[in-house]
Amino acid sequence: MYYAGMIAAKPMRVSQRTWEYAVKPTGIAGFFVLVALLWTFPLQHVISYPFVFLFFGAIIGSAWFGGFMAGIVATGMSYGLITFFFVPPLYSISVNQESRSFVASFVLCAIVITAISAARKKGEMAIRNAKDELERRVDERTADLQLSNQEILGRERQLLLLAEAIPQQIWSADPNGSVEYCNHNLLSYIGRRSEGLKGEAFYGIFHAEDRAPFRRSWDDARIAEDNFEIQARVLGMNGAYRWFLIRGIPQRAADGKIVRWYGVHVDIEDQQRAQQRLFQAQEDLSRTTRTTSLAEMAASIAHELNQPLTALVTNASACKRWLSTDPANIAKAVNAADRIISDSTRASAVLSRVRSLFSKSNYVREETDLNRLIVDLDQILRGDASRRGVSIELKLDEKLPYLTLDPVQIQQVLLNLAINGIESMAMSKKPKVLKISTEFNGRDAVTVAVEDSGQGFSEQDREKLFDPFFTTKPEGTGMGLAICRSIIEAHDGRIWGARLESGAVFQFVLNIGD
Repeated sequence: MYYAGMIAAKPMRVSQRTWEYAVKPTGIAGFFVLVALLWTFPLQHVISYPFVFLFFGAIIGSAWFGGFMAGIVATGMSYGLITFFFVPPLYSISVNQESRSFVASFVLCAIVITAISAARKKGEMAIRNAKDELERRVDERTADLQLSNQEILGRERQLLLLAEAIPQQIWSADPNGSVEYCNHNLLSYIGRRSEGLKGEAFYGIFHAEDRAPFRRSWDDARIAEDNFEIQARVLGMNGAYRWFLIRGIPQRAADGKIVRWYGVHVDIEDQQRAQQRLFQAQEDLSRTTRTTSLAEMAASIAHELNQPLTALVTNASACKRWLSTDPANIAKAVNAADRIISDSTRASAVLSRVRSLFSKSNYVREETDLNRLIVDLDQILRGDASRRGVSIELKLDEKLPYLTLDPVQIQQVLLNLAINGIESMAMSKKPKVLKISTEFNGRDAVTVAVEDSGQGFSEQDREKLFDPFFTTKPEGTGMGLAICRSIIEAHDGRIWGARLESGAVFQFVLNIGD
């Protein structure tokens, strides 16, 4: 298809070229030369050599209207006709010796005239075309400017309509900060006319405490040529102030200079009131939390001191009984007194650690052999567990490294978990075994597990096991596991419970200290 189009277009180009450089110049030259020839015959009887002027005129006319090529063709035609009809020998194209210089001068002058006429015509045509092109471009530019002005006016009208339709308070100001326009929403809120907000009067709509901050913020924004944002109270026509978020945005020209400022007032009165209510609710919650913390601390102290105080009472009774015998068993009474001292010391330590747990201060951290801590706990629990028919099995990892922890608090966690396990097996008819184990993961953590074969807990209770004051025992305080979680989390560890087919297991993980 492309090749066929080339074939079809080629004759058209040839025909156009033939017309421009052959047919058209020949036709124009033939016309003017023919007119000159027809006028020469009658005029040669009136004036001498009229053909010179007439044929020169034909050549000039041909060059003017047909261009340089038409002038050359007219020159050739004129030469042939002059030599044939008017230069001896007549009716012959040969020229005698006397007329050759005349004919040569004629041809030379004709060529020069042709070049001058064609050039002048071309120049005038170029000037005319340039003038026409200039007028056309001026007309197009004028039309474009008119269209642009119409578009600008249309956009300004649209912007004005948009500013009036937006449910916000909007104003605009010149680069110096003088307010030029306020939309209907702003004017209807403050109850003033736009003429009354010029210059310094605009600042009068703000609360007395907010005028200086607003002025300072806007002055800084104009100096920095940047946006500004501030919260301020604006006076309404009803005499009441409402909080607004005020944003100022500069409009820049193509060269980057600010030509106008736009301001928007967003009503945030409801948000301010909601925030105040939130602050009040947070303060009330904080007060309630402090009260709850005091109650939790009191319950924790009562819970943690129960076991040492019970041991104190037991040992004191034993001491009294040994001293009441006849004769008095001084050795056993001394042993009972030593146990009383030990239990009193442990009760004091427990009380101190509970206080530090809730006050988040006075942390005690020391290098501790966790396995030795569990063995000591076994000595404490062994007698009570035997009376309840519970056997204690220890499975301690011999590769366990020393841990940086509070030994009293961690032993208290183990004691709480162990006592819970022993009490949960009280009504069990299966073998009552309490298993305590430790395991080192070989890298950076130690896992401790306390497993019992008691009644366990339900799936619904699993998520609430460590909540304060939650308990599944009628006589429980619901603080044991909550205290365990607080202690373990204070050591950057975690604790959880899991159900077993028979019983439950509680595990916690402690990280190895630096």
